[in-house]
Amino acid sequence: MKLRILSATLCLLAMTLPVRGQEAAVCCDFCFATGINPHLSLSNPSAISAFGGHISMAELDFRKDNGALISLTESPDSYKAGAATESYFKVSDKITFHGRLSWSYISGRQMGAQVLMDPDFNPVNFLESDEATVGVKNREDYSMLGAMSYKLGDKWALGCEADYSAADQTKVKDPRFSNVWMDLALKSGFSFTPADDKLLGAYLFYRSTMEQVRGGIYGTTDKQYFVMADKGGFFGTVAGLSGDIDYVPMTEYRPMKNDFFGLSLQALTGAWSNELEVSYRMGYYGKQASGSATYFEFSGLRAGYDGGFLARSGSNIHKATLSLDYELLGNDENVFKFVTPSGQETRVEYSGKNHIFDRHMASAAISYVWHKGADGYLPEFSIGANVSGRGRVQTTVLYPFYRNTDCFTIDAEAFADRNIRKGASVFSFGGKLAFRSGWGTPKDDGTYATTTSSNLKSFDNYLFRQFEFDTAPAAGAGLSFAYTRIISDKVAPYVKLSDSFLMLLAEPQYLGGRIRNVALIAIGCNF
Repeated sequence: MKLRILSATLCLLAMTLPVRGQEAAVCCDFCFATGINPHLSLSNPSAISAFGGHISMAELDFRKDNGALISLTESPDSYKAGAATESYFKVSDKITFHGRLSWSYISGRQMGAQVLMDPDFNPVNFLESDEATVGVKNREDYSMLGAMSYKLGDKWALGCEADYSAADQTKVKDPRFSNVWMDLALKSGFSFTPADDKLLGAYLFYRSTMEQVRGGIYGTTDKQYFVMADKGGFFGTVAGLSGDIDYVPMTEYRPMKNDFFGLSLQALTGAWSNELEVSYRMGYYGKQASGSATYFEFSGLRAGYDGGFLARSGSNIHKATLSLDYELLGNDENVFKFVTPSGQETRVEYSGKNHIFDRHMASAAISYVWHKGADGYLPEFSIGANVSGRGRVQTTVLYPFYRNTDCFTIDAEAFADRNIRKGASVFSFGGKLAFRSGWGTPKDDGTYATTTSSNLKSFDNYLFRQFEFDTAPAAGAGLSFAYTRIISDKVAPYVKLSDSFLMLLAEPQYLGGRIRNVALIAIGCNF
């Protein structure tokens, strides 16, 4: 396994090296150059066949986050270090490659609550029952992407892509939850290009994710720890953390598995680009074996649209984007028991399933940017704005009880960047203003029938903290500076500094503080 990973890494690293005979005429900023290329904005791997020459980047960065204006998955005191490299290059008239590698390490203090790495990704989550058990969490991420396109002629091209990422996360205080993440996405498609500014394309894709989790106790073993199974809206049941029968095991990893199957269509016509994607999702939590239980089974549908407008007028560029996304996700809880027939091994007997959860999630984002003097390494001036909104409406039914929740959040940002070139030096200055707010109903509880007792729990402390983070009005600002040295037509190293600040506009009721500050330094090279 290590040999295969090393071989794949070396192959992708080779992609970032300049290719003889296909060198870029003028060195330019990687993010800017790829951002104004309409073919590279499409997710179809065959569309990169329209790219000529090569462009690459490599970067190291360090980030420091402070402040208690955080979601349940964040830390009030954390740092992150990372490295990344990416490249597009044309090997010949027929073959074009795209490669990317990245690594990051993050360590955060006073972290607890959520057990899974991304609780919004799945319909069920697990929570620490005691807020006093917060501690340090360390996480390491790796990702690699490789894509290739092959031109069949002047107008047709085929493409394929493999995108793999992995991560591991460990909490360094009892209960010491440990998580392992794997994500693999495969694409295969084609494109038809009747003219340089026109393209029709389609691809099929498959994505598989798996997060494995387990708990651990290494300190005082006579203390009992509990885990809440959040079945939606911070509403569910509480179980002890011991052995392997309950939701989170102690001696082995238990998987949360998801599979996605989808189709995407693309159309590029002059200044306009359009992309539509639909997919079907199916997954489960547990092990599908006779002696192990499958606790939950879920499925869903997703549809997304990405549109873009890119117009050039002399050295001016106007770019606008629109993204729309909708997902429906449902969850069933299996009803089962463990039985041990005489002289036989323990097995699981299922007696049915209950539909316990439905979630509708939608998001929309629109952006606009104007680049003035965009015929050099960077534009002389850029100004723009982004507005995004997301909403979630969900129902949890643990009969005879139910909980309805909804939450809507809006983010807005305006920014301006100035780039000044003096000989071989480029000085970049940037500023931004940000605003966030939201609304919704944190919980609307009721019953379908009268009952006198229940083992269900509502973790309102976590519920109201997360809801306040998503909806409380907040405003912020940020500044950035970068220095680039253009050594030649092929190489331009740079250093970037930035700091952003966000503050609630009123004193919080449930959050631990009203301020968040993020500082970043990056050193890299475009080539």
